[in-house]
Amino acid sequence: MKLYSNQLAGHLKQTLLPVYLLVGDEPLQLQEAGDAIKTAAATKGFSERESHLVDTKFQWHELQNSAGNMSLFSSQRIIDLHLPTGKPGAKGSASIVSFIENMPTDVMLIIRCDEWNGANEKTKWVKTITAKGAFLRVYQPKAAELPQWIRQRCQAIGLQVDNDAISLLSQRLEGNLLAAAQELEKLKMRYADRLVTGKDVAGLVADNARFDVFRLTDALLEKQPARAIRILRSLQKNDLSPVIIHWALERETRMLCELSFIRSKNRNVSPADYRRFGIWQNRQAVIQRFLNQTSSEKIDSGLKTLSSIDQMIKGRLAGNPWSTMENWMVDFSGLINNLEPL
Repeated sequence: MKLYSNQLAGHLKQTLLPVYLLVGDEPLQLQEAGDAIKTAAATKGFSERESHLVDTKFQWHELQNSAGNMSLFSSQRIIDLHLPTGKPGAKGSASIVSFIENMPTDVMLIIRCDEWNGANEKTKWVKTITAKGAFLRVYQPKAAELPQWIRQRCQAIGLQVDNDAISLLSQRLEGNLLAAAQELEKLKMRYADRLVTGKDVAGLVADNARFDVFRLTDALLEKQPARAIRILRSLQKNDLSPVIIHWALERETRMLCELSFIRSKNRNVSPADYRRFGIWQNRQAVIQRFLNQTSSEKIDSGLKTLSSIDQMIKGRLAGNPWSTMENWMVDFSGLINNLEPL
């Protein structure tokens, strides 16, 4: 079965499966999901835990040996397998499938993967886990979802915050849930039962937001140029190469050009078209809205300007690529006269 993070607590109250696959690059949710499963398993008698890290030194026969080892105290055991890359290889995949199909009843298997892509879900080992146990993928909350996450987190730890505090916390902690959880705990310790205001947060919580190029392109598609510029400046401050940022912008713009061309042929962009470009379903509505609001000429012009920015980055054309990218994003979003404050 497949689970979402918000379904896990309810699931664990009802049942406990022999194998869980937890994947995603958001460390806090990944850790807390694993902890929740282990806590629930402990109430069912799984009092021992055996951990393995799948690195270059790991031998897959160690997993099979674990199944055959007798427990020192004759209790039930959790085997915690950390597979950072999410790719066990042919030998590893076969070992996992064999292990699951022949699992002792006194053993539970938890596999954690930090890296993941959609192609992994088509592999035999993942399908076997989904059939015999549960697959849970955690996601970094989007900017629009973060206030609700913070509000729920505050309720869980008994922290009272006003709307201004939530807004500022969301801005300063985006993309960094681990820092968010730590800052909320600090606020709880400092203010106890007092209402925390935006002014309190402004003076105590540093800007720990973390961004990547994917959040940058999402901001552009959502026509939020001020947010895009803030992300760009954060990436520049953290020494991300302008080559990588330009690659992401060009890749997204080329995709929009192709989809806009399809629309120019008097037909709608189909699910098959989206699949061909590797666009996940949760992004399709945003892209469709952008295409509805933006002309083909604007997108083509944006791609040509990106070519000039590429020349600036390579030193073949005079100009500052960072400031030019900022101007490009404002123009490409088409909201020059409607910028919200940075």
